Amino acid sequence: MTSRYRLADRFTLTGLLLVLWGAAGSWAASPPLKATVIDRAGVQHQVDRFVVQDRLDLEYYVAGHRRIVPLREIDRFRYEGDRGDEEQTVIVILRSGKQETGVALTGSNMAPHGDASGSGAGISRLTGMTPLGPFSILTSEVREVILRHPESEPPPAARVLKATVVAVDGKRFELEEVRFRGSERLEYNLGRKPRFVDLTKVSVIDFDDVGPGVEERPVTILLWSGRTIQGTVDASTVRLGGENDRNYFERVNAAFTGRGAAGAFGIGAHAVKQVRFQAVEEPAKPPAAPEAAAPADSSAATPSAAGAAPPDSSTPAQQ
Repeated sequence: MTSRYRLADRFTLTGLLLVLWGAAGSWAASPPLKATVIDRAGVQHQVDRFVVQDRLDLEYYVAGHRRIVPLREIDRFRYEGDRGDEEQTVIVILRSGKQETGVALTGSNMAPHGDASGSGAGISRLTGMTPLGPFSILTSEVREVILRHPESEPPPAARVLKATVVAVDGKRFELEEVRFRGSERLEYNLGRKPRFVDLTKVSVIDFDDVGPGVEERPVTILLWSGRTIQGTVDASTVRLGGENDRNYFERVNAAFTGRGAAGAFGIGAHAVKQVRFQAVEEPAKPPAAPEAAAPADSSAATPSAAGAAPPDSSTPAQQ
């Protein structure tokens, strides 16, 4: 029992550090978000420094698998459900134009998204700042949120991660929309230090063979740049105190998720041998439109004049 509680405490600390470190990095990398929050009464709240559960991402479930999407990639999201529902349908419209419909936990029985945080249900809230001071509203009281992104920040390009997942029993699965624990980044440990890497930068992940019951599996991560990283990934199958059925299933059986020929797919970190990614192709830029020749101006100097002046640059361009 003692070792189990120590294991839970260790994962609690690791999960907390991952959340805080990731949030701090996001805040440092970009200016605070602004949003228009519309409550169930139709009242609009103009909110600065907008966050969801003190995080800069939105968590929901699609086909039973978790999604963790950065708010920077979202245009708006809307809750469809009744006040007091523990779970509500959420419609998420991304800035890339893609739309997803999933299920979000909006009641008081929320668990933190750290995979092995051990315990600690909380109340789901959206928070930020308004001209009148701090702002906080229960997620169950929200109807829609419209993110206001800086004009200088272009929408992220749509991308689909594809990979071949090889299980320890030799089975191979061709997947699209691959994610690790709900997000497009791989979380691993270097010694006692939590780290992460964007999956678009990863070429191959090799998992070392280990005996049954090993809580952390050594991995070798090969990046497209040629760099190699060695670390460990949580592969524990022990049920931790405070975990509900959904949290436990996701952590143990759906570390890697995606969409295959048969539909939604998930596999635990303890059951993976190798993940081989396909390079993400950059979207092709549309060809530049050829510049139309300026029409001759009958009021200008005659063509025979060697020093004829160019057309007036203040003339509006033809649409």
